[in-house]
Amino acid sequence: MKIINFRNVNLLNSRVNVLSGNLLPVSGDSQFSVIHRIYSAAVWLNELIYMSALIAGIMLSPKEKGLKDGSLPVAVWMEATVMLTSLLSRKKLMREIVRKMDDILQNADEPMNDIVKAAIKPIITPFIIYAVTSVISVMIWTGQPVVLAFKKSVFYYIDYNLPAAFSTEPFSSRVLIPSTIIMTTGGVYLFLRKFSMDVYMMHLVLMLTAQYRYTASKLTILCRDLQSYDDKSQRERFMQDRLIEKELKRLCRHQHNVLSISLLLKKLLSVNFSVLYVNNVFRFCFVGVLMSTVPSLSLAEGISIVSFSMGAVMQFFLMCSSVQTLSDASTEITDKAFDESWYQLSQPMKRIFILLIMGNNLECKIAAIGKFNLSLPSFMTIMNQSYSIALLLLRAK
Repeated sequence: MKIINFRNVNLLNSRVNVLSGNLLPVSGDSQFSVIHRIYSAAVWLNELIYMSALIAGIMLSPKEKGLKDGSLPVAVWMEATVMLTSLLSRKKLMREIVRKMDDILQNADEPMNDIVKAAIKPIITPFIIYAVTSVISVMIWTGQPVVLAFKKSVFYYIDYNLPAAFSTEPFSSRVLIPSTIIMTTGGVYLFLRKFSMDVYMMHLVLMLTAQYRYTASKLTILCRDLQSYDDKSQRERFMQDRLIEKELKRLCRHQHNVLSISLLLKKLLSVNFSVLYVNNVFRFCFVGVLMSTVPSLSLAEGISIVSFSMGAVMQFFLMCSSVQTLSDASTEITDKAFDESWYQLSQPMKRIFILLIMGNNLECKIAAIGKFNLSLPSFMTIMNQSYSIALLLLRAK
């Protein structure tokens, strides 16, 4: 049986983490190579040039164009910067969480491996589709001005789809083409940074969810085996009691480790999840404003905006769903086992089982502020708030 760990159980997370230049820890000990660090520095430099040109373009472009075309990337950049800074400032904490998870997985049995893989697998394909379609959409939308180079020789700020300023207007195609390439690569890497962090945080959440599910599964099987307890001899009962006691104690130790990881995870992600909640209200508001321009755009530009918007909604829904799944798993540890023959446990074992039932009240919530916790109800709340703000902005223009 292949030993799984935090790194190899989700190759999408490991690969996009390097590709984006975020270089977040994926193991408790190993460091990234010098080549990876140089690559990351180059990505940061590209992002600095991209944001400088974008902010200058928003200031110099007509106000309506700056609002419609520039607000969304600024919102995404602010979210990505705040979240990445928060994560990188807690590298030791991240390594501790990864190390604890790897310690659990190092001695994992086959059921745990299956549960971990089952928790991770459903998000892989949707996220790959979202990443590919979004990168293509960003390239089409941002790179569209290059087509104008074949139609005219003098250009202005309004010719950029994404507000940008690299020189005074008017300017020639010698400025338009390289500047468009810089803005396109900058937009792609901005998306990859944000996407990589979302995948990383969701990976942490799902790995913890799998551990809660493992405890629930083993506890259910343990209680189910008690159904034939009355048909056994006294010696067989004694042996079974010893095995059950040993297994229950092991599950209690495992659950203690899981609870300690959940506390560390809350400490790591509480700020980021609150930022996600607030920022996504404005993010989807600006997505709505951008969608209002689709009828006046070309077919390729319209398709790119629609596909990007749909992908963004799907990605945020999956994240809210994953956090909701973690919350549910943390409060349902003994639910299925309670329907089995747990009452045939010995008196000391019943006390342990009751303690585990009481542990169901320790719901795992990541956000520091309960109102900003991600969940399926909060997903609908954010969508409604974004829609309302977008309508106000469109009526006020």
